[in-house]
Amino acid sequence: MECANDYNEQALLAMVALGNESAFLKLFNHNKTKIYSILLTITRSRVHAEELLQDVFLVIWKRRNCLESISCFQSYLFIVTRNKAFKALRRIAKEQLTAYQLPAEELYHDDVREAMQVLEQRRLLQHALSCLSPQQRQVYQLMKIEGFSREQSAQVMQIRPETVKAHLAKAVKFVQAYCRAGIRLMILTIPIIFFRIK
Repeated sequence: MECANDYNEQALLAMVALGNESAFLKLFNHNKTKIYSILLTITRSRVHAEELLQDVFLVIWKRRNCLESISCFQSYLFIVTRNKAFKALRRIAKEQLTAYQLPAEELYHDDVREAMQVLEQRRLLQHALSCLSPQQRQVYQLMKIEGFSREQSAQVMQIRPETVKAHLAKAVKFVQAYCRAGIRLMILTIPIIFFRIK
């Protein structure tokens, strides 16, 4: 059993930032009960709460390089948890509404083409993000993908909200232009590929 005196959050975060898996496990074990309770309260589903618990800490691990720069890890962890839960609820509600409204045959209409388009759009977005500066990429990730507010993003990145706004404007402009150009090309090429598959 872990003693309160054995838990040094800042030291653990520094070790996790360096990729130390045992430090990450200790961070997870210390916070998992609280995070699970929050998720269970929001989703009212043990299954979803357990899945989202893994997702929350996967985000923390993927963003481990930024951990040392976060001034209040507990606030950051709560924001990630809340956003993951609300995003999951929106997705579930949308899936249920779609399944209710569409006739069964429409659900399977043109699946191959749609799947190819979705994969291509994701690939385009990833390529666009990889071309951004590190700060622009982080701002875009926090605000557009994770749903953080400008103030929350500024707190995580330890920069002014106005700077976050400027980074986001540049990132969005570039990503939109990149994706528009890619989608135009995709519209031209996918019918050819689809025809060959058939």
